[in-house]
Amino acid sequence: MSSNDQLFLGIKKGNLEAFSKFYDLYSQKLLNFSLLYVRSRVEAEEIVQDVFLSVWTNRDKLNLELSVEGYVFRIAKNALLNKLKKKVLQTETISSATQGLVFSHQTEDQIFLNEMKELLSEAIADLPEKRQEIFKLSREKGYSNKEIAKELNISIHTVESQIKKSIKHLRTFIEYVPLLFIWLH
Repeated sequence: MSSNDQLFLGIKKGNLEAFSKFYDLYSQKLLNFSLLYVRSRVEAEEIVQDVFLSVWTNRDKLNLELSVEGYVFRIAKNALLNKLKKKVLQTETISSATQGLVFSHQTEDQIFLNEMKELLSEAIADLPEKRQEIFKLSREKGYSNKEIAKELNISIHTVESQIKKSIKHLRTFIEYVPLLFIWLH
């Protein structure tokens, strides 16, 4: 049994320490994923909190046979799609097309997750080399802006600027994905 599976089992049993470790392991990944689709950090943090609230409140229903990562990203995807759906409905542009947004099969969810990872990898690969390095240190390795600046011998302002440009590029690069799902379903 993997350590993720053990954490999942601990959560199912109501173990707060397992839940805390689970949160530490996935919160930054989910925040980064959410930031690709919502314009504000506050909205992205709300999505992450909703994911963990859902995991905890439904812990007795956790299916230990599912992929832990697939499960939390599916919850995040659904929360993001629900947020996008609300925005679409608020602007009254494509209200009837949003009915097919929720996927029901694990296979479809895994395909979605894999496609999102592939798109994200392509978008990151499309960044200029130095910006790509800064972004990867920040998002993949979890370095603070100060740590990145020190390691690369650049100013914190440069790090912040490059990360903002990276996120803007990534949003632009994969922004069509939710609209594609609306159009296809």
